[in-house]
Amino acid sequence: MTLLSTRLVGEMQTWFSRFVDSSVVNKYEIPSPADIDLIYYIKRTSFVELLFNESYSLTEYFYKFTFDTNKYSWPYPVRTRLLVYPTSAQMYDISDSTGTNVFNLQSDDLTVLDALLQYRLDSTSVTIIDSTSNTFVSNILYATYSSLSTNLSKLIFLYLDLKIYGNYSNYDTTTLVATSTSVLENQYETYVLDQFYKYITTRGI
Repeated sequence: MTLLSTRLVGEMQTWFSRFVDSSVVNKYEIPSPADIDLIYYIKRTSFVELLFNESYSLTEYFYKFTFDTNKYSWPYPVRTRLLVYPTSAQMYDISDSTGTNVFNLQSDDLTVLDALLQYRLDSTSVTIIDSTSNTFVSNILYATYSSLSTNLSKLIFLYLDLKIYGNYSNYDTTTLVATSTSVLENQYETYVLDQFYKYITTRGI
């Protein structure tokens, strides 16, 4: 297996690992990533945790990261694995607005992330209204699946539309949304797919 990168965003590794371990449709299809103790990465206001943690309870999220140059401060499981590649290993920590937009999130991504945050805090409080304005105002998401410009925003929209309205028509296809080269998109689509599978099988659709 070819090593794609020696850069690590710990939240991705931690939360995706936990998802794979609890997944229904993908449980025996996706090798579980190396585990990093949740204590290092829970409740860090990370948008990655917001995506995967259905119990997310913080009132904000950050999406920018900084490169942690002090390798001796890295969590021990991270340090022992990454430093096999001492010259190229990099670890990124969640930061505030001073960090770097490592995942190149766009305005549509942030709009639906705001809606997802509100849904996590109160699942009854979010309404979706068909519109091409792609805004989130007063707990109302004005958007459609087709009006959103990024794959990640489309996936979050699919998730919210399923959870709020039980609508799966926009995902009734064998065509994947995620770009094959985007790790984050592929991880999140796997999570969304699992949610759709649970919903449909529970209702015998």
